Amino acid sequence: QPLSNTSMLAMFDTMAALLKGTILHPQWLADRFHIQSRRVLREIRQSLILDIGSGDSRHEELLDSSNRLYQLDYPQTNQRYRSSPDVYGDACSLPFKTESLDVVFLFEVLEHIVADDQALREIRRVLRPGGKFYASVPFVYPVHDAPNDYRRFTIHGVRLLLDKAGFSPQKEIQHGNSFVTALQMLNLAFLEVVRDVANHRSKIAGLILGLLIYPFCILVNLLSLPLTWLPSRSASCFGHFVVAERK
Repeated sequence: QPLSNTSMLAMFDTMAALLKGTILHPQWLADRFHIQSRRVLREIRQSLILDIGSGDSRHEELLDSSNRLYQLDYPQTNQRYRSSPDVYGDACSLPFKTESLDVVFLFEVLEHIVADDQALREIRRVLRPGGKFYASVPFVYPVHDAPNDYRRFTIHGVRLLLDKAGFSPQKEIQHGNSFVTALQMLNLAFLEVVRDVANHRSKIAGLILGLLIYPFCILVNLLSLPLTWLPSRSASCFGHFVVAERK
């Protein structure tokens, strides 16, 4: 029997998950920087860690076994993920005692929080003095998880927010440069057309169009490979990864 539309979408979601982080994935250019920067999580030892907005994250695979990780997500937005968190809660009112945690993660979440300054103050509250805050934020990236996508961040904006909330930056990593950012946006534009056709016209037509466009996405990845070695000090980038300490 022919596959239903739901079965086809599930099959492509599975394939996309298997290819994530490889050059065969249309979003490889952006994903590779996230994968590289999060390797610093391996340095964390003997810490109580809170992962806010955990979704389907698998950060425990990067962490030393001496750590204890708690995953927290917002009840409504977590429904789109396969994984359930340890705790449901709001980043602006964390259900943890003051100065009870050693480390907090906030990866690609701050743009989805209306009161971002309040969330950072809450993170500072639950961290012990000298506790570490690991975060990543987007700069050049399409709207996602609409309508709950409110802003983008320059590194200067990140520094300002951290300083106002009582954090001192320890490490800053820029994700990409102007060239690879432009090429990744090209791939994402291709995917946007495929998604529009599949959602508003025909899922079969979207599938066929996706199969036709896919080789071009891989070609873009291959052409961009030497450009990923250029210095990441240009005006445009996917976003930023920061490690900050509670003052």
